[in-house]
Amino acid sequence: MLQRLLAIIRKELITMLRDPRARFSLILPPILQLFIFSSAATMEVKNIHLGIVDLDRGPYAAEVLQRLRGSRSFTALPLFPELAVAGDALERERVIGILVLQSGFSADLAAGRPTSVQLLLDGRRSNAAQIAAQYVSLIVSGAMTGGGGAPQPGAAVAAPTLPKAEVVMTDWFNPNLEYRWYMLPNLVGMLSLGVALMITGLSVARERELGTFDQTLVSPATPVEIALGKLLPPLLVAAVQATLYLLIVTLVYSVPFRGSLLLLYAAVLTFALACAGVGLFISSLVYTQQQAFLGAFAVLVPFALLSGFATPVENMPWWLQFITNINPLAHMLRLMQGLFLKGASFHSLAQDMVRLLEIALVTTSAAVLLFARRAA
Repeated sequence: MLQRLLAIIRKELITMLRDPRARFSLILPPILQLFIFSSAATMEVKNIHLGIVDLDRGPYAAEVLQRLRGSRSFTALPLFPELAVAGDALERERVIGILVLQSGFSADLAAGRPTSVQLLLDGRRSNAAQIAAQYVSLIVSGAMTGGGGAPQPGAAVAAPTLPKAEVVMTDWFNPNLEYRWYMLPNLVGMLSLGVALMITGLSVARERELGTFDQTLVSPATPVEIALGKLLPPLLVAAVQATLYLLIVTLVYSVPFRGSLLLLYAAVLTFALACAGVGLFISSLVYTQQQAFLGAFAVLVPFALLSGFATPVENMPWWLQFITNINPLAHMLRLMQGLFLKGASFHSLAQDMVRLLEIALVTTSAAVLLFARRAA
């Protein structure tokens, strides 16, 4: 059995690597995606355009404007004479918000009377608007209380001081709040998912289109051995790609890797096996590579959306949070973050590793049984 299995694995690797375009697609696109997504896939809000309507023109209003100009987050602060003109700029998405400094703002502060400012935000860009509102709120509060300089994105921010009270914030695992430190470990899991799904998802369909699938079935190997032979090559590809990702993330982007290399490769191989099982299941159901590609894409998008990659799992309804427990990518992302940033031990990551292994066993078993049934 071992000899037949090794022969099938060798045949799959030759089929996969003999075409120069296939070799190109396995190595270069994932690396290019890692470089591109590391800059494009970010939820940081920079280069904010904020409209200003200064109806006060007093010293405290000037202090607010000075602090806004001193912040790296705001690259354009156009002044508008009245709210109607500024509203047109907001409607045309030239600014993300409008800060209105009402008449009497400085006088009220000087006299110790309570006062406020108005901040109008573009709700069409809700996430960016909320973050911009936080930046503006901190800057205005600092100007009103006579605090320090303008806050910078990613820097530790002290709350407005009260008598005999001070709040000092410290960020563990990512002291400078570098967004790439969060994004790049997640991209290792995302890109591995796509490659493992596509390799196995197209394997059977490609052989059916080329007419070599029937020849494989009449070989001495059993359908179960053939299925296993198609599941194992993606693991080798995943190991090679994980090595490349690790070198790029740590050496090029200076993201620390604080965990165990052995645990990293164990997580990558287990995750690749789980994804390969899903891909083989899809490939066993379809007849053409186009159908296999559409099937893999139909699985890839829900996996990504329900993984916590873009939105926190805690914000989802309870029934979607339950579904994330059977999503291998959700466990993979937690493993990558723990290994890269926390230096977590096997004991602390054991729950996600065990759950990922359970998913891998279920997906591969289902794929092998379906493949054997369809082949028969």
